[in-house]
Amino acid sequence: MNITFRMLVEVALAVLLLVSLAGIFFAVRRMLRRPGLETDGLFTVIAASGSAEALEQTVMSLVWLCKNGKIKTRIVIADCGLTAQSRKLAELLAKDGVMLCQPGEITRLLEGNGWST
Repeated sequence: MNITFRMLVEVALAVLLLVSLAGIFFAVRRMLRRPGLETDGLFTVIAASGSAEALEQTVMSLVWLCKNGKIKTRIVIADCGLTAQSRKLAELLAKDGVMLCQPGEITRLLEGNGWST
């Protein structure tokens, strides 16, 4: 009986050691991984038209990625014929680094923000 108890303790210690080593491996791997994409100068243009059902979800997802350091981008909503209600939503979303413009203004907007054609 003494040998069985000792074997159980050794097995439990071996499992604990393996779990600890796996934890250390994943922690080191995560520390060495780059936190986000190197995307300086990247513009994300969302062409929105009509009622633009997914506009808010798309913009908020991109803003979340930016705030959490996963990607560095400037978000541009291009009004390609939004309805009046959707235009108001786009104007509300156009804050905190989100820009709203007409398709013909994109080049001027990008050049005014450091991008050259």
